[in-house]
Amino acid sequence: MLFLQNACQYYATARFAVHAGCVPVCGNLFHHAVEMFLKAGLAQRRKLTDLKDMGHDLKKLWGAFKADFPLHALKQHDKTIACVDKFEAIRYPEGIIKRGMGVTAGWSGPAGKMTTFGGLKTPKQYAIVVSDIDDLIADVFKVCSRNPYTFIGFNPAAQEAITRYNPHSEFLSTRTPTR
Repeated sequence: MLFLQNACQYYATARFAVHAGCVPVCGNLFHHAVEMFLKAGLAQRRKLTDLKDMGHDLKKLWGAFKADFPLHALKQHDKTIACVDKFEAIRYPEGIIKRGMGVTAGWSGPAGKMTTFGGLKTPKQYAIVVSDIDDLIADVFKVCSRNPYTFIGFNPAAQEAITRYNPHSEFLSTRTPTR
């Protein structure tokens, strides 16, 4: 439960950071959100020590998640996971100083591309397409059979951040009856 609560807080904060133009921080926040969402699903079937051993590696977590939930069409999110996973490399400023950075963040795709001229080396590219992450998050809730309304919370600012330009806003913000 705590994984999902934290994931939703990171998710709301990341989406607000995009709205506020806080790049690359929004990418780091989305990385944390996706990590927590995946660990929430994995915690249904694995020990917490197993999750800790996977660390912050989204590709490793994603592979385990797909293995634990094989009946669902999750492969469509592989590219999104790869894009968000890159942001771990620039979590700290030395990653940006060492490798450089070209970064874009937009509500829908495709992600923008950076072009350099005059023989300059193109820096490493980082791209956030929020609607792709929204698709992933909605599917994780569905695969894990969890009601997003329960975890997103009742704070109007958080609700606004999560539902703004979100194709899944109705699913994420509607209370569904319990059985």
